[in-house]
Amino acid sequence: METEGKLRLADVFVSISDPRQTGKVEHDLVELLVVAVNAVLVGADTFVEVELWAKEKLD
Repeated sequence: METEGKLRLADVFVSISDPRQTGKVEHDLVELLVVAVNAVLVGADTFVEVELWAKEKLD
């Protein structure tokens, strides 16, 4: 499969500015968005399901 010229999901989100307060941020915004999108793509319908899926895939 040819990967040249294809955009990674993280590259799509990298230009989004993070409005959160720096001192209160625990996780990178791009990482959160990539995890959320992937979880939804595999069937997660709620924030709880996104969290459970992310914890399963932590390694």
